[in-house]
Amino acid sequence: MKQNPWDFIASFSTMQIASINKDLTAHSSYAPFVENEHKFYICISQMAKHTQNLSNNKSISIMIIEDESKSANLFARKRITFDMQVKPIERNCLTFNDIMILFREKFGDYADIYENMVDFQLFELTPQTGRAVFGFGEAYDFLDGDFQTNAMGMGHQSR
Repeated sequence: MKQNPWDFIASFSTMQIASINKDLTAHSSYAPFVENEHKFYICISQMAKHTQNLSNNKSISIMIIEDESKSANLFARKRITFDMQVKPIERNCLTFNDIMILFREKFGDYADIYENMVDFQLFELTPQTGRAVFGFGEAYDFLDGDFQTNAMGMGHQSR
């Protein structure tokens, strides 16, 4: 593997999120995140559609993708996608306090918004499956808690 997927993830501050509402309509947006021990944390307002969607469906998909301006080929932008299980984290528990410290370290004073506004909910996102794509023929599946050396059964074929 040419690039460590976790190093790639660490170079980003936001993720794209796809969630589904109770009527099975998809919604996409983004959120700032922190990663800790291969789990992700987002803090989003109760007014956000995602917060409502996560009350009805504890699964989401996320994507972390290379900026278009940095991509050598727009058809092969570096990206990582995960299917996640979601768990709300209650305020004033040890996990909430520890994660807020990470938000402050990464985002500075902006993290105070999350902590001080009671309509913001902290969520823990645990990867179930995923894929890292670092170029043509460079896809790695996330299975059993780690990225495997290559995507099983994948490969480009020319005619």
